[in-house]
Amino acid sequence: MKDTLTSLLGVRPGVTALVGAGGKTTTMLTLAEELAQAGKRVIVTTTTHILPPDEQRYGPVFSPEDKAGLAAALERTGLAVSAGPLDARGKLTGVSDEQVEGFLALADYVLAEADGSRRLPCKTPGDREPALPGQTGLVVAVLGLSSLGRPLEEVCFRAELAARRLEIQPNQPVTPELLARLAASPWGLAKGSEGRQFVVLLNQSDICEQADLRRAVQAVKKESSARVVSAALQKKEWKEESIC
Repeated sequence: MKDTLTSLLGVRPGVTALVGAGGKTTTMLTLAEELAQAGKRVIVTTTTHILPPDEQRYGPVFSPEDKAGLAAALERTGLAVSAGPLDARGKLTGVSDEQVEGFLALADYVLAEADGSRRLPCKTPGDREPALPGQTGLVVAVLGLSSLGRPLEEVCFRAELAARRLEIQPNQPVTPELLARLAASPWGLAKGSEGRQFVVLLNQSDICEQADLRRAVQAVKKESSARVVSAALQKKEWKEESIC
């Protein structure tokens, strides 16, 4: 039987925070669907800003204070979306640790998107990122393999900051080794994960040379002890990666 993304990433009851770029929201919603289909109760939320998920597929967005609405949605489908009101850009705004605590009284799992990426395939966190809920037990760091071979300044959110941290020029192409540093360095997507479980998800493996994927996995393993999962999320394909 094919492993679920939930099992490969090691998602357990409690709070899972998703950070990074190149498939973060898709990862979160895939996990939510898997959990709900397994009979679990899961709330999807954000601590930053996200576009509202498809209402026909995931249901309406509930205020964090609407406990009755959330409970009813969880009873019906096992899945509920909750966030703050829409901002001027039409994005949902973030919730507080106190509100996350309220979610935990209703649901088995809380999945929280904890930073932004402006729809680019890679990023480095800013000074105030990630906005991890205090209750976070697992951090999933997502990066898009479509960034490989392309200039950092074209594919990376906060490219100038990333270039300084990587000690390269912004126009330098992204290599598997550079991508691994963005993922697993203490100043990278691993930031704030100390004392928590941490796993790297390399998305878009279907458009990546397998040799480059192997180099990226090896480089992540050199940077940290994090487990690595590769995925083609749009095709619902994923597997855990190890060094051969």
